[in-house]
Amino acid sequence: MKNLSVNKNSVISRLINNYLLSHKFTIFFALIMMIISAGATGLHAWLVQPALDEVLIKGNKEMLFLIPIAIILVTLCKGLATYTHSFQMSKVAHSVIAKLQTQMFEKLMYLNLNYFNDSKSGNLISRLINDTYYLRLAIVKSVTAVIKDILVIVFLLGNMFYQSWSLTLFAFFAFPLAIWPIKKIGKSIRKITYEIQNEIAKFSNVLSESIKGIRQVKAYNREEYEKKRAFTTINFIKKFFIRSAFVSNRLSPLMEFIGSLAVAVSIYAGGVFVLNESMTTGQFMSFLVSLLLAYQPVKALGNLNISVQEGLASAERIFLLLDTSLEKSEKHESSKNINLKGNIKFNDVNFSYTEQKVLNNINLSIECGEKAAFVGLSGSGKSTLINLLLRFYDNYSGEISIDQKDIKSLSLFDLRENISLITQETLLFNESILDNIRYGNMSSSDKEIEDIAEISGVSKFANQLPGKLNTVVGESGIKLSGGQRQRIAIARALIKNAPILIMDEATSSLDNLTEKEIQLALDELMKDKTTIIIAHRLSTIQNADVIFTLEKGSIESKGSHEFLLKNSAVYKKLQLQENANEH
Repeated sequence: MKNLSVNKNSVISRLINNYLLSHKFTIFFALIMMIISAGATGLHAWLVQPALDEVLIKGNKEMLFLIPIAIILVTLCKGLATYTHSFQMSKVAHSVIAKLQTQMFEKLMYLNLNYFNDSKSGNLISRLINDTYYLRLAIVKSVTAVIKDILVIVFLLGNMFYQSWSLTLFAFFAFPLAIWPIKKIGKSIRKITYEIQNEIAKFSNVLSESIKGIRQVKAYNREEYEKKRAFTTINFIKKFFIRSAFVSNRLSPLMEFIGSLAVAVSIYAGGVFVLNESMTTGQFMSFLVSLLLAYQPVKALGNLNISVQEGLASAERIFLLLDTSLEKSEKHESSKNINLKGNIKFNDVNFSYTEQKVLNNINLSIECGEKAAFVGLSGSGKSTLINLLLRFYDNYSGEISIDQKDIKSLSLFDLRENISLITQETLLFNESILDNIRYGNMSSSDKEIEDIAEISGVSKFANQLPGKLNTVVGESGIKLSGGQRQRIAIARALIKNAPILIMDEATSSLDNLTEKEIQLALDELMKDKTTIIIAHRLSTIQNADVIFTLEKGSIESKGSHEFLLKNSAVYKKLQLQENANEH
């Protein structure tokens, strides 16, 4: 926690310089409105003096008419100014938060897979939603309230000094006593808020996992376990919020006591001044009204420190994400619109996620238009080869090239634009079937998508749905079967029409009948493309031009289906396993 106080000034200056200064004209306009609003409050207090001295005591009939009109006009000006500065500052706060959320989301989109492997989705979501909520409140309250309340206090103090400078000094002797506890309470609240934000992030993660995995939860009767996980985090959050309330609520009675001391001293001293005729009744009442009106903004400034500290704790977590090291970001160079043919080579490629090597001296070549397959036991490195080809990870040694071009020399956009990927777990977005297919090529027309839907077999089931291709599929495609989702994934790859196609166990979760139906769509998709298949069933890759068998991160053998059945121990083992599963 020591770093929190060290970073405080840099967080504040960064918020001001990078986010608030760009709205300086709006803030300046709001400031003028705050001055008018604060001045109106001071004027209200001043009007008490002529109302008493001129109307009630001297019986001035002209003032009896003018003062009520003045009060109404001042109130109207104050209301209009208050509305205007509140609206303008809210606009600034929402703009700042929108900019931060935009920057955070953009940062997330370009971070590499290592970062996401080490992070929890709930924590990231919490920073974009929960932390920005606290910061938004802090900006609205701090900038608006600090300036306005200080201005109100200044105008009221001006009236108090105008009425009696000596009585003003008596009244404010107690307020410096509040400075130390306000500072100490604010520091404690900041630490507690940081812990609260972390616990809320954990809860978001538990919630996300439980909801996404609800089928597993129910299938394994783990409702009680998930409840226990969630309740533990909820209790931690409750404990920290109670601690926060325990600390922050001390401030209100403290300010009440200090305020009452000031009022008590003022009444006593003011009474003496009035009795000695060194002050009129109107002056004393105007002074007293100013003092009572000043109490609220002084108290608000004390409570404001709590909101500011909560906002700063949130800002630290936000900047922690924005300042993520460039080493964890993908390098996105500008596109050169390169069209590849698909001649792929791995030359002495070694790779490890941690210290344990996953790939050892991989050397392989796939010719343009060739259909290649990778097979092997779980953990042999099949999917890792695909991850490297797509440059999900760049920290490998050796060289991977396409058409004699090192893939590290290509922009990520150009590389990935030339590759279509279909995985076992098909991710669909909670949008229409049409939009999910269009995800493969955002410039494709509805007519092109309809044609692709026909080729891939999507139309076969979509035409039976009420909205046809405009049917919304639900979160992750929950409203569709596995085979239907897979057909949409194939349609998405078809519409992209990339020269290289990768299928990572694309049909392993489907039954044999569905797989055979989808295979027709896949055959259409693989025409004139360099195709890489990671296979679960050997029967699906028997007609591959070349099959590579992997064992413990190394290529054990390569050849045709018949060649490997005779010469590859790994392939024979996989064949025996498949035969055993079929019987």
